[in-house]
Amino acid sequence: MKKYAILFLLLSGCVTIENISETEINENFAHNEIQKIAVIMFETPTDDKGDTGHDSKSIIDPNAGAVLADMTARELVKWGKYAVVDRKALEEELGLKNLREEDFLHTGDYSSLGRLSGVDAVVVGKVDDFGLSYKSLSFGLVVSLVTKVSFAVRCIDITTNETIWTVNIKGTTKNDSEKVLASELITKAIKTLKAKLD
Repeated sequence: MKKYAILFLLLSGCVTIENISETEINENFAHNEIQKIAVIMFETPTDDKGDTGHDSKSIIDPNAGAVLADMTARELVKWGKYAVVDRKALEEELGLKNLREEDFLHTGDYSSLGRLSGVDAVVVGKVDDFGLSYKSLSFGLVVSLVTKVSFAVRCIDITTNETIWTVNIKGTTKNDSEKVLASELITKAIKTLKAKLD
């Protein structure tokens, strides 16, 4: 009987458990001055989150920073408000100068990146979760397996270092992959951002 109850817990549940998207706009910023932007790889935790309390563990995809930056760049291109620098071209351009996107993530020197790539603003992000989260029982059985996506995105002016806008995204699901969930969440967040800025 216990086996069936645990199996039922694993299989039950709806598609989306939680969906949160918060968008903040810097009202004091002249948004029309930003014409061209670059989206760089998002910062990702170096290790899996391991024990996060209540016997929960998270596995974060090591490519999360690049995957989420690519998805965000694609949605910003669809919006059409900005000319978005191609991420692969930016990587190649930085490579020719013996630089990497990670160099700018750690230093926060976005004005240098802006001058190198000819952009008005840089979009950066920080990933908290992108993958599976699960709970283990003391005898090794895994229960409550969910996909989690959680990250923050900021658009920063390269001249003043001001934050132009911020989007915080968080969602969980039992039935989709992290990429499917992230794509849905980013699309909704950019639509909200567009409604506020257009």
